[in-house]
Amino acid sequence: TAGRLENCCSIRLPRTEERSFLVSQYNPAMQAAVEAYRTLRTRLVKQQTRNGARSLVVTSSAQGEGKTLTIFNLAICYAKIENWPVLMVDADLRTRGLSILAGDPESPGLAEILENDCSYQSAVLRTDIPGLHILPAGETTSSPSELFSGQRWKEFMGWAAESFRLVLVDSPPALNLADFELIAASCESVMIVARARKTARESLTKVLAQVDPRKMTGVVFNASEETPENGYYRYTAVAKA
Repeated sequence: TAGRLENCCSIRLPRTEERSFLVSQYNPAMQAAVEAYRTLRTRLVKQQTRNGARSLVVTSSAQGEGKTLTIFNLAICYAKIENWPVLMVDADLRTRGLSILAGDPESPGLAEILENDCSYQSAVLRTDIPGLHILPAGETTSSPSELFSGQRWKEFMGWAAESFRLVLVDSPPALNLADFELIAASCESVMIVARARKTARESLTKVLAQVDPRKMTGVVFNASEETPENGYYRYTAVAKA
């Protein structure tokens, strides 16, 4: 990775939102959530060891179910493993949630790679967390589904899988958009995030039916329970063994 990304720019991730980067700072109220992410990482590492997959696309049935927060904290957990470089990719070109969570860096991103043949090194950013890189969404006026249907997306994912031990891709929700299936076609594994008391059983069933069973890694059950004392969330992470 070092040789391929020696000229990439660096950014500092924002630390103002306590609930955003749960595993990068100590907060006693959030330790249950931190342990859930670490447990999820451990299970995924075991799967990767068995199947050798280096790319994982994360989706949900609808917006607001926690997939972006799950990716960010899972990526930080992975980056804490020695010699396990991680790349987060914001492939949700419509909402750009992962980019916003990272402070919305002013730099080219995935859209420019897919649309304008922007170089990978000028778009991938090194963060201040060792081993963790991010590719922001970038800006485009084109249809995202058109961009992902081109050869450039497949080529980029091939490069990323060779350059990092794990590539985590934040996809738009799977239902009602063509983006997810086009994105997943160039990824080796798929994980779904469902939110307690929000994700409809019927919607989750539809998403599961869309995913190639050979790529299915598991489902993260994101149980959001607000407590009046501190307003924080509780998480339960369950991945298929």
